[in-house]
Amino acid sequence: MSSARLELKLTQKEVAQKINEKPSVVQDYESGKAIPNPQILGKLERILATKLRGMFILLGVERNPTHLIFLAGNDIGKKLTPPGKK
Repeated sequence: MSSARLELKLTQKEVAQKINEKPSVVQDYESGKAIPNPQILGKLERILATKLRGMFILLGVERNPTHLIFLAGNDIGKKLTPPGKK
C-alpha cells in the first residue's frame, strides 16, 4: 500500500484527507496494525488506483511472521493458521 502511495507522491496525511479518515488510520494500515475494513479498503483502492482486497497481506512480519490475513469473502479479518498447526 505504501509503495502505491509513494508512486503517486502522496503523504499519509494527503491520502487520509482524500478518504476522509484520520492520518493515523492510513499509518495503521501501512504498518499492519489495523484490522482491514472493506469500506476503508474500497476508498484506499480508489485513491491509490490499486487492488488491496483479494490477496494475502503479511501483517507485522518483523514482530510475528505467522500473522496472515486473507482479504476476501467471509475470511475478511480472520487470522489463518500457519501450515502444520491445528
